[in-house]
Amino acid sequence: MTTELTAEQRDRLTQLHSALINDITDEMGIDDNVIPGTRIRPVWGREPVVGTACPSQRVEIGYEEEGSDDPRDSEFFQYLESVEEGDFVVMAAPPETEVGLWGELLSTIVQENGAVGALIDGPTRDSRLIEEHAFPVWSDGHSSIESFGRVSFREYDVPVSVHGVTIRPGDVLFADYESIVVLDPGIVEEVLERGEEELETENAVREDIRSGDSVFEVWDRYGTL
Repeated sequence: MTTELTAEQRDRLTQLHSALINDITDEMGIDDNVIPGTRIRPVWGREPVVGTACPSQRVEIGYEEEGSDDPRDSEFFQYLESVEEGDFVVMAAPPETEVGLWGELLSTIVQENGAVGALIDGPTRDSRLIEEHAFPVWSDGHSSIESFGRVSFREYDVPVSVHGVTIRPGDVLFADYESIVVLDPGIVEEVLERGEEELETENAVREDIRSGDSVFEVWDRYGTL
């Protein structure tokens, strides 16, 4: 990772929104970096969340795992313990997974380790309890079906793909009610500068419209709507 996300950048990013960030990255020639809220959605509504990607991969049960039978030696336990302050948990999974890949107790573990949120490429269990603990999770619906014996944990700290978007360790994730945007940490400052400028323009457009200016006047003045 060439650049680490600073606390100041995190705070500034939370003042933006995913549509605005997408506009900026489009202008920068970056595509395939947005996971839309068509399938992956927040378990509960809240303000935007920004964190550093900590990705992992779940696979179908046929995957041949290495190591002892002691669960304390498992990659999954190691992954949970590896989560640090400011991390955004990412769990990729086989397409059309219908078992509950993430639940309230796992949320509690990573939340205590400092995680800011989780992106789960599959359903969650205990979704009501996750909401009660106020831990931000984005997932592909809900399922009470147990994952044990149906899917297996493969590896972590590797690039993964969620909804066709590649997420690498150390990427910056911006998540709000509409979408999740993935950013290389090296472009965050440029995105912030351009995004804050665009946000100022958006606010001016809104104010002028509410003041009674016509669409034509606003367009001539700002060139955007």
